[in-house]
Amino acid sequence: MPSSTSRYRFEFRMHEWARRFIIDLAGAECAFFVAMRNNGTVRRVFVAEPGRPFGAEHKARLADGHERWFLFSPYPEESGAYLEWLALDEEVVRRWLGKPLGPDDYVDVRATGARDGWPRSWRVIMP
Repeated sequence: MPSSTSRYRFEFRMHEWARRFIIDLAGAECAFFVAMRNNGTVRRVFVAEPGRPFGAEHKARLADGHERWFLFSPYPEESGAYLEWLALDEEVVRRWLGKPLGPDDYVDVRATGARDGWPRSWRVIMP
């Protein structure tokens, strides 16, 4: 597994949400890609076969075909995952998480700083 790049609590919350979501949906922890409409509603969810993450070309085709999206790709045999999103609005995240993000979610867990708010586009490797 690559080294973790996670720094903020919102990353951990998104990771936990994604793990629970796909296990509830597919019965196993596997990669998935959520394509969204411009209004933030889900257009389509693509689910990879368990143990077979989306390859780089497949992910690129999915990403190129949608203006807004979220990707979860777990590392086999590990508890970590790769998360990435593009043009993901905070209101959608609030809906997915079931509660708003607060100031503590933007605290840098590796240092003393904090972010100003939700990053609409992001990528992170989770431990």
